[in-house]
Amino acid sequence: MQCKRTFTLLAAIALQTLFAPLASAESGQINWWGWRFNYSTDDAATGLTISDVYFEGQKILYRASFPVMRVEYDNDDCGPYADILWEDAYLPIENSQPVSQCDGKSLCRRSYDQDGETYLEIGVNAKLGEYDIYQSYVFNPKGYFDAFVFSRGLQCVVDHSHHAHWLFDFDINGDDNDQVLKNGNNLQTSEFNDLRRNTAFWTVRDAVTGTRVEIRPGRDDGRPDDFSQWDAAVRTWKSDETGNWYWGPRGEIGDLFNESENINRTDIVFWYVSHLEHTALEGESLWHYSGPRVTVILPPED
Repeated sequence: MQCKRTFTLLAAIALQTLFAPLASAESGQINWWGWRFNYSTDDAATGLTISDVYFEGQKILYRASFPVMRVEYDNDDCGPYADILWEDAYLPIENSQPVSQCDGKSLCRRSYDQDGETYLEIGVNAKLGEYDIYQSYVFNPKGYFDAFVFSRGLQCVVDHSHHAHWLFDFDINGDDNDQVLKNGNNLQTSEFNDLRRNTAFWTVRDAVTGTRVEIRPGRDDGRPDDFSQWDAAVRTWKSDETGNWYWGPRGEIGDLFNESENINRTDIVFWYVSHLEHTALEGESLWHYSGPRVTVILPPED
């Protein structure tokens, strides 16, 4: 088995620390209501990453990252583009930022209450050309987190779609013995691509302990098209398939790394893709957002 790189924690920062509004790499560690994880923008060109993610003492994720958002303009009148978040892109966004408490910061962390629930959010602001992008993770003590991306701006005054790609490297109670099921009961044994219209949710579980997660689409995750054809892809973990995005704006995750390898009781990665449609008539100030929910389900105690 290949050895995964150790994630180096550069700094442990208390929850209420304020970050300077500068374009720079940041990293730290969070312990909050049963959740423990590292975060970083240091790992080049994979967005805001979280790593060594534990819930109630059980390991869930080796790493979650945001390798690319592919941008497709109608009739190829502009682009296409591969938007990749990297250190020089992390800049403060002001003027109606989607989270007002994060106005003027490049990295933002906050806890808040909403509708009787408590949340922790960590997010990063970025500017790429004419686009403002805010990528974040929002955690809840009940054992779930939402992975979000917000985008606004017009590189060209043409209708277009943003196809956002997340990469979840699950290591549930270790980096082996993971299984993937469709709709909670359909066990998959080899690498596959999938569509939300065929599968309502996906389960990744540890075959030994029974701890599992469910990945469910967000309500505004859009529809695939000829440019970005899939909503999900599951692959066997390989070190050269889980880092930076090297396949440009026309790289299709469904065509990559699919060698029909075994994914039953092994180390797997889960790609999730959302599709944000943006019409030119909406202008450059309207924020669009999307992203999946990851829910941890622990086995009952003996």
